[in-house]
Amino acid sequence: MITIIAGTNRKNSASLKLSNAYSLLLNEQGISNQILDLGDLPSDFIFSALYGHQNDQFNAIVNDKIVKATGLVIISPEYNGSYPGVLKAFIDGWDRKFLFNKRVALVGVASGRQGNARGMDHLTNVLNYLEMNVIPFKLPISKVHEEFNEEGQLTNEETVKALQKQIDGLK
Repeated sequence: MITIIAGTNRKNSASLKLSNAYSLLLNEQGISNQILDLGDLPSDFIFSALYGHQNDQFNAIVNDKIVKATGLVIISPEYNGSYPGVLKAFIDGWDRKFLFNKRVALVGVASGRQGNARGMDHLTNVLNYLEMNVIPFKLPISKVHEEFNEEGQLTNEETVKALQKQIDGLK
């Protein structure tokens, strides 16, 4: 089971739209997957589930969506030249003994020209520190708002091809 993480808790985000499109591509290839919207995390998890504190709801999410996953796809928007703090706090709640060599694909999204390339580099450093296996084909998606039609469907064929290439590296 692949877990796709929409890397922000912002409602109706481009990251969540792209997570849904990524899920459809995985489904087309018969790859089981699930989406984790960080907006579904307990609102107080930073204070109730980290640094030795226990939170059953948070622990259940981490166990089901991270520990049990065979691989991860993290779709991260650019926040202040990096990735969102909520994503970093969520990662800080993972137990590294369950992460060794777990494959991770990264997709950066931004409304500007860089497609969160710098944020994916920062995220790669953190995930490598946790001894996770970040696949080398990281995909920056610039001007993400132009990638979807009014129904929220991914319409850029070049982006679809790039995502399919990334999926092949995740298998």
